[in-house]
Amino acid sequence: MNCWEPAMATGPNDQVYVVAGRRRGMPKDKDSEQQQVIWRSQDRGVSFEAPALITAEGHSHFDQRIAVDGKGTIYVSYMDWAPDERGRSRSRLRLARSRDGGRTFSATTVTTTRVNDKPELAVSHDGRDLYIVYTSSPGPAVVASHDGGDTWTEPAPVVANEARHFWPEALAVGADGGVWLAVPSMSDADIAQGKQTDVTLHVFQSSDRGHTWTETAISTSPRLPGGCPHNPACPVKVNSISIAVDDRNRAHVLYTEGATVKEPYGLFHTSSSDGGRTWSTRQVVSAAPRPQSGDTADHDYITMAASGERVCAVWVDDRLGALNVWSRCSTDAGRSWGAETLLSDREDGAAYKSAKGFTAFYGHYGGAAIDAGGRLHAVWGAGEPGYRTGTVWVNRVEGVGSARP
Repeated sequence: MNCWEPAMATGPNDQVYVVAGRRRGMPKDKDSEQQQVIWRSQDRGVSFEAPALITAEGHSHFDQRIAVDGKGTIYVSYMDWAPDERGRSRSRLRLARSRDGGRTFSATTVTTTRVNDKPELAVSHDGRDLYIVYTSSPGPAVVASHDGGDTWTEPAPVVANEARHFWPEALAVGADGGVWLAVPSMSDADIAQGKQTDVTLHVFQSSDRGHTWTETAISTSPRLPGGCPHNPACPVKVNSISIAVDDRNRAHVLYTEGATVKEPYGLFHTSSSDGGRTWSTRQVVSAAPRPQSGDTADHDYITMAASGERVCAVWVDDRLGALNVWSRCSTDAGRSWGAETLLSDREDGAAYKSAKGFTAFYGHYGGAAIDAGGRLHAVWGAGEPGYRTGTVWVNRVEGVGSARP
């Protein structure tokens, strides 16, 4: 089954849910199609039921995200295409909800206004407050619902783009109702011309339900088409950022950084316990040596999760030559970190996998979640270069350093 760009969430009773785009054909083929499917696990990720279609409405579903509230309601946001009143195909931002553990979903349109790309979803614990931030021409736009997704506010910009391109990468809601957005920005003109440009990683925080936002610039690194130090054929070398908020409203930020385009990206963590006014001294999460090239591993495709004092980072690096997925967790809110754990340790299952890892990350993102028992769950797509075909993989970490296939 050809599926990619998965996302993951856990339920209040240790359920695990994975959504992904199930692809048919290549994007430029006449019969190309992509629909949302969900896998459900009722046994803490030990086994999963067969994938089920979320909805048959619309076509070319993409950029799916998933969240679960404290009552177990499942929310899946995504974009699709449907004909408007004049018969023209138009993109829509959609939300599918399930109140029966993912057996059935109802889908509604959130907005069709300037929905360009990459929505991120966050839901409050009680399920009342929902936020979606997506790429839009005035700048990243936010829509909010304060009745569980029945009605939505009109889209409003988080920040004016000012000739910059913003790419939302993570969104979170704290227990105090604060909303947090992690997003890079870069020059539109430089991207269009294929030039090297600086990418700034931002955190935006709102304490008034998304009406106003404060901004922190976390890091800046150069971006270059094809500039990956260990893979000259890669499409682009670009730094990235993720965010998670724990039960005490501490915001944890995971990000990659490199001073020059020729050096590998390192992986770092910082946190704030006062609403983003101050941030902790950054810590190195991973700087693994890479003997083949005499430097360090290059880090990419990052995500993180937080629950209580437990904070976990998940990423891809190339320390073994090929790509692999790794995790590292903290049990004291990021003050210290346990051992790194290899998650992609299966050698079988596809031609693009080997003992050293896999050939290409399939899509642009994966996911991570911590369940009620403190287990880390991770999901990713692996496949052939060029996004031709691939599959979705999962693993879990029972304790600080023990992974289960």
